[in-house]
Amino acid sequence: KSTCNVNRCAGVTALMKASLVFLVTLLFALMLEALPFPDAFIWFRPEWALLVILYWVIALPYRVGVGVAWLLGIMVDLLQGGVLGQHSLTYVIIAFTCAVFYQRLRMYHSWQQGVFVGLLVSISQLVDFCIDRYMGDAEPTLMIFIPAIITGALWPWSFIVLRSIRRMYAIR
Repeated sequence: KSTCNVNRCAGVTALMKASLVFLVTLLFALMLEALPFPDAFIWFRPEWALLVILYWVIALPYRVGVGVAWLLGIMVDLLQGGVLGQHSLTYVIIAFTCAVFYQRLRMYHSWQQGVFVGLLVSISQLVDFCIDRYMGDAEPTLMIFIPAIITGALWPWSFIVLRSIRRMYAIR
């Protein structure tokens, strides 16, 4: 009976550790989202929060999914002061797509995953642009796709860093 309690305590501790590491990575992504950028370089800002949530959806699809993506999207909306629900909508669409294709994505090399991530972020940028355009805050430009290219290019390095963190803390 005491062995069962020890195993249960170890499981609870491992779950708390995994949750804490996950929350720290999300908070770090939100801090990167909040970094001030000069107006001239605003088009070159990567989608940090989306990059982190995509990693966790691909790595742990049964623990991290659409609900977490929605919550993170709300946080980004509050942080950036935009339309409430705008990022939530795009993050949910992208997280759902990744959750559906996670097994196939795991088979690809990291640069191929980066191309897929770039395409997903392009969809996100396009939906964001449509919402901003409807609200009267955006003019048509192809510059909206530059963050997608940069985020896709950052994917291999982000993947390596986040995977090493996940392995270091044995998050499963």
